[in-house]
Amino acid sequence: MALRTPPSWQQNASHPAENDRLSTQGFWRTTGVMKNTDLAVTANGTPNMSVNVAAGWAAIVGNYTTNMGTYQCYNDGVTNVLIAPADPSNPRIDLVCMTVSDSYYTGSLNQVAFNVVTGVPSVTPAVPATPTNSIVLARVAVGAGAVSITSGNITDVRVVATTPIEVDLSSVETAIFMQAY
Repeated sequence: MALRTPPSWQQNASHPAENDRLSTQGFWRTTGVMKNTDLAVTANGTPNMSVNVAAGWAAIVGNYTTNMGTYQCYNDGVTNVLIAPADPSNPRIDLVCMTVSDSYYTGSLNQVAFNVVTGVPSVTPAVPATPTNSIVLARVAVGAGAVSITSGNITDVRVVATTPIEVDLSSVETAIFMQAY
């Protein structure tokens, strides 16, 4: 293990973004949403093979390799995400995910995106694997021959990111706001 120098935020120094992500990992220890209302997945209406992802924040601990740190991701409005057409004979389980791509580690993209991992149709479908650098927001049961996704097909699997800070940050934010006015 090597000492990282210069440290993050040192005056007149240049450092990789990875140092900042490692610093924020001290605040966000695990992958998850910031609040229990963030990035909720809901049905888009029938007949429709898509879902909506609500606005909100997520912390995604990078896992392409060790010591990537935590990516902080934000969706500023409802985003519609398409679900692939159903298999005519067998059901499947899909995952709705938020995934960070970082070309420093792999590929050519530098972005965060919503994606659907389409499961394998089967008489007894299995949950597909979670992609690297991702948070799973919901599981979607896609029935054989389905033409729409309803709220009953969506299972919320979001978790709230853990932090070592033993204070409700929303109350701190409110107190600071109240002092300012």
